[in-house]
Amino acid sequence: MNFFGIGPLELLFVIMLALLVLGPNRMVDTARTLGKYLREFQRITSEIPRLISLDDEPSPPRSAPDKLPDPKSDEDNPKPPEA
Repeated sequence: MNFFGIGPLELLFVIMLALLVLGPNRMVDTARTLGKYLREFQRITSEIPRLISLDDEPSPPRSAPDKLPDPKSDEDNPKPPEA
């Protein structure tokens, strides 16, 4: 069993050291807070691939205007009468 590259005896040593430093009541609160932070970290990191895939999708095509002006039409640019 390797937990972050730490063997079972090293993990037990770290837990015992934390128990001596923090005390039983404060260690429970610290473990609870650490669990909340780890859960939030997991939630955020699991959303990263979804956000990246949203960036990779092409944007939807823009809708064309209802009517485009006809470049050959003289309605917009009337010619002056010829003399």
